[in-house]
Amino acid sequence: MLKKHLGSLLLVLVVLNSFAVSAQESVLRVGLPAVVNLNPATGSNDPEVLFNTLIYDYLYTLDGDGNLVPSLATDYNVSEDGLTYTFTLREGVTFHDGSLLTVDDVVHSFNYLKTQESSALNLLGAFEVSGEGDSVTFVLETPNVDFIYGIASNFSFILDDAVSTPNVLGEGDAVFSNFNGTGAFILSDYSANVSATFTANPNYWLEGAPGVDQVEFIFIEDQQAQIDALKTGAVDFIFKIANDRVPELEVDGITLQIKATNQHPVIRLRSDEGGLGEDVRVRQAFKYATDRELLNLNLFNGIATVGNNDPIGPLYGDFFSADVPTQEYDPQRACDLLSEAGYPDGLGANEPITFYIDNAFNYVQMGEFLKEEWAEACIFVELLPRNSGDYYAGDAETAEWLNVDLAVTAWGSRPTPQGYLVEAYVSDGIYNESHWSDPEVDALVAQAGSTADIAARAAIYRQIAEIFAERGPIIVPFFAPIVGATSDRVSGLEMNAFPGRTDLRLVTVGA
Repeated sequence: MLKKHLGSLLLVLVVLNSFAVSAQESVLRVGLPAVVNLNPATGSNDPEVLFNTLIYDYLYTLDGDGNLVPSLATDYNVSEDGLTYTFTLREGVTFHDGSLLTVDDVVHSFNYLKTQESSALNLLGAFEVSGEGDSVTFVLETPNVDFIYGIASNFSFILDDAVSTPNVLGEGDAVFSNFNGTGAFILSDYSANVSATFTANPNYWLEGAPGVDQVEFIFIEDQQAQIDALKTGAVDFIFKIANDRVPELEVDGITLQIKATNQHPVIRLRSDEGGLGEDVRVRQAFKYATDRELLNLNLFNGIATVGNNDPIGPLYGDFFSADVPTQEYDPQRACDLLSEAGYPDGLGANEPITFYIDNAFNYVQMGEFLKEEWAEACIFVELLPRNSGDYYAGDAETAEWLNVDLAVTAWGSRPTPQGYLVEAYVSDGIYNESHWSDPEVDALVAQAGSTADIAARAAIYRQIAEIFAERGPIIVPFFAPIVGATSDRVSGLEMNAFPGRTDLRLVTVGA
C-alpha cells in the first residue's frame, strides 16, 4: 500500500515538473487514461472521444443533458416520408490549416464512416450522402427515427476531405498534418501514454471560444494517482470516479459533479457455439447467482437503480419498464440449473473461469463481491482486472472485450436506447461482445428503429426487456450516476453524461 502511495506521489511530482507553464497562459489540465485508438471513426472510449472533440466538430452535437445542438450545421429539415434529411452548413468555417469547410468535407466524412465500418452506422443505418452549395442531403433506405442521433454520434466528426489518413502521425514538420479539424483546439504535442497538448484555435467560429490557451491531457491510468494529481493541483479535471473514492474529494478547492446517466456495467457471457453461455440454463444460472440489490447496497449505499438485465435504464422515461419480472437471488436454483446443463460440480470447479473486468469506476470491487456470491451458487471465477486501454485495444478478432468468455464492460450513456441495441445486441452489431444472436430481438430492434410513436416504441422495448430477462446473455446489476471533479479554478465545465463528450470550448481557468 505504501509503495502504491509513493508511486502516486512521484507521478504527481513528475506531472507538476513537466507541465509547468508561464503565468500568462491559461491551461486546463485533464487527468485521464491514455488514448489508444486515434482513429476518429472508431476510437470509442471516453479519452479517445474527448481527444477528437477538441480537434473536430460535428454537424449537430449533444449538450450535457443529451439534447441536440446545432454545430457545423445551423439547421436541418426532414421530408414527409422520413427518408431525406437536409442540413444547412454554417458559413465561413475554416480548418486549422486555413482551408474553407465545404459540403465535400461533410460528404467525405460520412463516407469515411462507411469505409471504417464505424459503429456510428448502427444508428445512421443505410444512407447515401451528397452536397451542393451550402446543403448536405442524406437519403435513407428506410425511415429511421434515430438517424439524427447517428449524425451526432461519438464518431461523426467532420474531417478534411484532403486528408486520406486522419489522425495518423506524420514526420518532421508535418507530424500533426493529418489532425486537421475545424475544432476549438489544434493538436500541438503528443507523446503516447504520457500526454497530449492542444493549443487554442484563434480562428474558431464560436464566439467566445476557446476559453483557455491550452488543454493538456495527462495520461494517468491509476485512479488514486488521478485523485492525488487533482488534490495537488497537477490536473484540473478528472472523471468516472469510483463511488468509494468520492469522500477523498470532498475537500476545499474541489467541486464534485454528479450526473444522472444510463451508464452501467454489463456482466456478459459469450453465448455463441462453444461459448461459456451457449446454454440458456447457464445464462439463467448467472442471473440467479447475482444479488443485484445487495450490490447496489454495498457499492452505492442503495442510491443506484437496479435494472432489468437489459441496457434500457430509467433515464429513458417511458422506455424503461420497472416491473419486468427478473430472477431473484437464488443460489440453489443456480446450482440446479448448472447441474442440468452438465456441470454437477459447478462451473469452474476444477479450474476457475477467468473473469475479465474493466477497472473503471468500482467495477473491480463489484467483481470481488460477485466472486463471493457466485461461489455460493456453484460458479467459481478468478478476477482479472484490465486497464481500459488494454481491454478495449484491438479489432473484432483480437480485442479482449469482444472475445473472452466472461467479462464486465463499462458502457457509457447514450442519448437513445436504440444506440445500445443496434451496437451490441443484434446479430450483426459491431460491438456484439456476447456473440448473441436472437432473430426475435433483431426484428424487434428494427421495428423500434422505425417507430416514432412513444407508446408503441415503449411497448416494443418492454418486449425486448422480457426477452433479455428470459434468455439474454447479460446481467445489468444497476444504473448509476457518474461522478467527476474539478479544481475550483475551473469555470464553465459541465460534465457530459458520456464524459468524453464534455464540452471544453468555453471553459475558463482562473488563478
